[in-house]
Amino acid sequence: MDINLPTNPEILKLVSHLDQFRGFWASGAAVPPDRLARLHEATRIQSVAASCRIAGIRVAEAEVATVLSGTGAMTALHLEIAGYATAVDRAFPHLGPLVTGDEIATLNAVVMGKHGDPPAPSPIRDAPLHLEVFDADGRALGRVLQTLPPRLLRDKIEDLVTWLELELRSSDKHPLLVIGAVFIFLTAISPYERGNGRTARAMLPHLLRRAGYGFADYASLERVFDEMRLGYYDAIDASQTKLWTDEADLTPWLTFYLRALSVLATRLQAKVDLELQARELPPLQRAILETIREHGTGAASLLLTATGANRNTLKDNLRRLVDRGLLERIGSKRGTFYRIATGEAPVAAVAAGDEA
Repeated sequence: MDINLPTNPEILKLVSHLDQFRGFWASGAAVPPDRLARLHEATRIQSVAASCRIAGIRVAEAEVATVLSGTGAMTALHLEIAGYATAVDRAFPHLGPLVTGDEIATLNAVVMGKHGDPPAPSPIRDAPLHLEVFDADGRALGRVLQTLPPRLLRDKIEDLVTWLELELRSSDKHPLLVIGAVFIFLTAISPYERGNGRTARAMLPHLLRRAGYGFADYASLERVFDEMRLGYYDAIDASQTKLWTDEADLTPWLTFYLRALSVLATRLQAKVDLELQARELPPLQRAILETIREHGTGAASLLLTATGANRNTLKDNLRRLVDRGLLERIGSKRGTFYRIATGEAPVAAVAAGDEA
């Protein structure tokens, strides 16, 4: 399998930005371990919810958190939600150092919430497959992405995983481009009856971590895909049009995917910056932030009790924290409460510029 990985000024600029951020993150991002753990858990919930929504499953992050807490009865849909979380948590490849067709088939079974540890690998589909595109409310948009016929699936999967391992081990091609290419080819092959897009999305952070881009564990790439949903589908469609011909052009998908990663890195940098700012705050403001972090949100009554400050002093310090971008104020009057600012700039502001 010979895959041409295109480069142009924008792709090179995006790769450079991501490599710079990787170096910054690897040198120590100045985020305490407890905050990293909270970022990781929030990212996990966001990724599960977003990837399931892209697949046409209408689910909110609060529902995902409830499902993952293990409370309540598990429906078939809940098993798939929990399955994606397991796929994110589970080492990949799981049984050895190499990505193989069987590893991907097992990951698909995990994503689909099948029983067993590990579950039996999903069988290669034996019928044509039409992948529908869904909107944010889970409604089909009448758009279908291309997939391969059953007779080609097994050989194409084996070719793809062999190419992946050779390229990641040889370092001749940039790993970000290799990983992006694997995603677009895997979604075009779609070897299983269901869950192909979710399987490909679940693989991404594992492959990125293996290549040294472990910062992707602390901000959700799937959430960025979900927020940029139409661009996500357009990029996949544009790159898959002539994917199996000599005229294949991965530029639309690789550009989109690198932009999405750049959004992720920018958001994570903003969170690190907020953490550094918080260290320089006076004691009362630090106490306010810690109380809100502990409880998720904070109304004035909670903060008055936790900090012992008088109402006017508390109100003034809350305003200062909002002005500095460390807190977000929600609601008004008696219904007002505060939460930690996400540091997540809108996708359009970050990326603009210049199911599958």
